[in-house]
Amino acid sequence: MKVAIIGAGPRGLWAAEELFERARQRGARIDLTVFNDGPLGSASATGAFQPAGPGQWLLNVPATAIESRLGSFNAWRGANDSFPPRREVGEFLAASWRALENNTPRGCAVTFREVEVRDLDAHGAGFEVDGTVFDEVLVCTGHAPAAPVDGAIPAYPHHNLDAISPADTVLVRGAALTFIDVTRYAPAKAFYPVSRSGRFMEVKAYPPDEKALEPALRRFADAILSSGSYEEFVGAVAEASLSVLEAQGGDGGLEEVNAVLTGTDFTGDAVAELHASLAAAEGSRPWTAALAVGYTFRTLYPQVIERASFGGRESLGGERFYRLTRILERVAFGPPPETARDLVRAIDEGRVRTDLLGRGGDSLSDLAREVGADVVVDAVNAPPGVVDGTLVGALVRKGLAQTDATGGPAAVKVERDGTLVGQSHIAAAGRMSEGWILGHDTLRRGSHEVIPAWAARVSAAAMAHPERVHGAPPLTARTEAWADDLLADADACQSLLETYSSPVNVLNAAPMESHIDELVAAGASRGVDVRVFFARKANKGLTFVDAVRDAGHGVDVASFNELRQVIDRGVPGERIIVSAAIKTDELLRLAIDHGAVISADNVDEYERIARLADLAGGRAARVAPRLAPDPDTMPPTRFGERLRTWVEHLTAPGQPARAVHVVGVHAHLHGYAAADRSAALRECMELADALTAAGHTPEFIDIGGGVPMSYLDDAEQWADYQAAIAAQRAGYAAPFTWKSDPLATTYPYYQRPTRGPWLDEVLSGGVAEALTARGLRLHLEPGRSLLDGCGVILAQVAFVKTRSDGLPLVGLHMNRTQCRTTSDDYLVDPILVKRTPASEEIEAFLVGAYCIEDEVILRRRIRFPQGVSAGDIIAIPNTAGYFMHILESASHQIPLAKNVVWPGAELDAIDQPG
Repeated sequence: MKVAIIGAGPRGLWAAEELFERARQRGARIDLTVFNDGPLGSASATGAFQPAGPGQWLLNVPATAIESRLGSFNAWRGANDSFPPRREVGEFLAASWRALENNTPRGCAVTFREVEVRDLDAHGAGFEVDGTVFDEVLVCTGHAPAAPVDGAIPAYPHHNLDAISPADTVLVRGAALTFIDVTRYAPAKAFYPVSRSGRFMEVKAYPPDEKALEPALRRFADAILSSGSYEEFVGAVAEASLSVLEAQGGDGGLEEVNAVLTGTDFTGDAVAELHASLAAAEGSRPWTAALAVGYTFRTLYPQVIERASFGGRESLGGERFYRLTRILERVAFGPPPETARDLVRAIDEGRVRTDLLGRGGDSLSDLAREVGADVVVDAVNAPPGVVDGTLVGALVRKGLAQTDATGGPAAVKVERDGTLVGQSHIAAAGRMSEGWILGHDTLRRGSHEVIPAWAARVSAAAMAHPERVHGAPPLTARTEAWADDLLADADACQSLLETYSSPVNVLNAAPMESHIDELVAAGASRGVDVRVFFARKANKGLTFVDAVRDAGHGVDVASFNELRQVIDRGVPGERIIVSAAIKTDELLRLAIDHGAVISADNVDEYERIARLADLAGGRAARVAPRLAPDPDTMPPTRFGERLRTWVEHLTAPGQPARAVHVVGVHAHLHGYAAADRSAALRECMELADALTAAGHTPEFIDIGGGVPMSYLDDAEQWADYQAAIAAQRAGYAAPFTWKSDPLATTYPYYQRPTRGPWLDEVLSGGVAEALTARGLRLHLEPGRSLLDGCGVILAQVAFVKTRSDGLPLVGLHMNRTQCRTTSDDYLVDPILVKRTPASEEIEAFLVGAYCIEDEVILRRRIRFPQGVSAGDIIAIPNTAGYFMHILESASHQIPLAKNVVWPGAELDAIDQPG
């Protein structure tokens, strides 16, 4: 998808970051072009945050409100000034753009064009911008340039003011924040501000203990949201302001608060008011009603915005509400104390003269002559809404954008995701919609903004399968036809849950035979006799034991009960290997009695086996000493003994022992590397040669499990995930895992080669020939790879809610041990079996039944495009290998999940009575 963002200011940056974050988490492919009317972050850059701007031009919002994907502004700059220079913010924004370019998600691209876009045209379903057609366009052009005023120079950029000399008298149109910037930069001997209100802005003030005010203001926030009329709205603001004023021990009461809200509080002395405002903000006198109203309005602004936006202004009186916001803009969004202090000092020193302050309706040229001004400066910014001569003006003129003028200037109407009303693929965010959406702040990233919703819509449209439930980022399961058929039948799934409770493990052994055949065929192609022993510990279902028995292969067991059950299912001893890490005498006796091969982990265990066999007086124990491969060639292992130890012990006088037959060599290896298996096989053959020379008769080498499989078919998805989790670990990407879990230890869910091709690689390089020359079989003990496609967990959705901080949660009737291994997470997407009507999209974490905070089923956030509700079913596919049983727990006395064989819906023999 080709996407254009027009405007590279703070809002354009936010949009690009949000879009790429969602692309990263959704596996979307986006080619982004960012248009800007100048170079990003250079000395020649324009705008309010130009890095070459004056150091005395300070930020007007608290620095704590500024952030990007780089983190917080204060952390980036290593300082904690409340209102730092705006040029430092410009440097932060430039660094953030560079970071975005350096952290572009896989499959995405970003290009910057230094072009001022003043027009665009519809082109099919997309739009043509500067000669290129884009599928989606976002306009976030920020402040429009102010309309030229005859004889006046614009206050921005700052170099416009460089012609002003210390001998000049300057008339300034405006008395707000830009005017103060002019007086702090230009060296004129006198400044005469001119405004219609005849007043300066109130100074920003903050209570010493803001947390103490939170409970009361929270109640008023609810009142603002629920206000049904202008009177109710103003009443809630007034009551909240009074509570702040009283808490601060301020001067005045409700009458003074209401006077501020109606704009009737002017004493006629703007300078005295400014002195009082600054003194109160600095704590040298009690708070004024104006300061209390300003603080209240700023604090409750998110609720004001939510109540008044997207047509809400009309139900609040239209013109009356617009007048109120104009009044409160002066009261709530004035200068910080440091800036105001400079203004007061300039007034006191006579550099700023207030003789003309209230004469904003008079001719500027007449006023300039009156005071002998050498220079006229325009310090009034362009109004919000639609400005002629701009790109937004062109969109309105062409009918691509509709406007709303309820009680104020015309504003571009947009949907809640920023899409222009009446359009599909063009959106706008910023001052052009001021009024339709109240309270656009250049730097704040508020929940009321349309940008996150825009990024969500566009990134979803750029996905290969936007309708599919997926984790962040998508990792689509490779499934078998039997599972697809089951999950397509919601009634069958629900019947299983109603019969056997939630969760239920659904087992199907049919895929096992083809997996066995693949391994056997790979060996045969190299002339090697391969025998497969199913690693029983991977799943306790006896249906799998039956399947390998009937296929003529064997079972690897790791406990007394596993061995007893396998024997009871009719598997002959010669097709069983006992590989338990710790073996009880009971287990060893049973193995000896039935002729099962015992993997002797160490010399002590070997001697214990010999003693038990001697005592039994019957058949000899069949043993395969377990070799620990050379740690210089592969990772160290706790399993087995080194080659030299075994050779010394098994070739000593008295060996081979009468009660023990060494029938093979065994190895237990970590990981899945074919090269490690080849190396281990060569070392095992060294041991086999030494054993043969000493009179033993080894028949096979068993290299254990670790036969790789792949849960995913899409290599790109796995690469996307690896890049995304790396970006999260590095601190750049937005966390998509529970509590930012780095998921440092996980299975390689996509890998190549697997099974047959992997075994062919193991046997290459002369290994197969070496085995056949010695007449040795190759034994394998796969668990996971034999169970590939053989199981699905079904769990009922119990609830959908949010955590106390608003994080969405989907509760399941299961606990986290019922889909868990020693791996940090199961990195395969769940499948939703929908049983309820579609609902609003949600991204949530799956949580379970144990009463602990970290009771999370899957640790990636899951996106449900069609919603999810209580009564729906979550299927976790391809979980037969280890995930169902290896760590399952009946804590809280919650019963273990039942295991059901499909088709037929019969309980597996492991769960049947007796």
